[in-house]
Amino acid sequence: MSSEVARKVAGTFIADSTLNAPPVFAWLRDQTRRGYLAQYVQQFCRDQPELLDPALVQIESLSGECIQGWIPCKLFDHESNSPFAHEVHFRLNPQTGQVLRL
Repeated sequence: MSSEVARKVAGTFIADSTLNAPPVFAWLRDQTRRGYLAQYVQQFCRDQPELLDPALVQIESLSGECIQGWIPCKLFDHESNSPFAHEVHFRLNPQTGQVLRL
């Protein structure tokens, strides 16, 4: 991932949002960023056409089958003068490590 300064100059910098999440969601966010589940999220990010920063993962919901989350990013479009905000949503099965884009 490029440096923070380079992303600021390009207009693609996104500050880490550490929302006041419930303890389980905060723990899951940490696991998907730096813990056991991070390897699956990092591979998912590499496989996407957008440049995604796995350190920005946010947890949206948790069910009996999966963890749903999203990663904010900024994209360029030929019709826009500046980058625009976008989110890539995913579903992670923690048992298999399978991550599907929603």
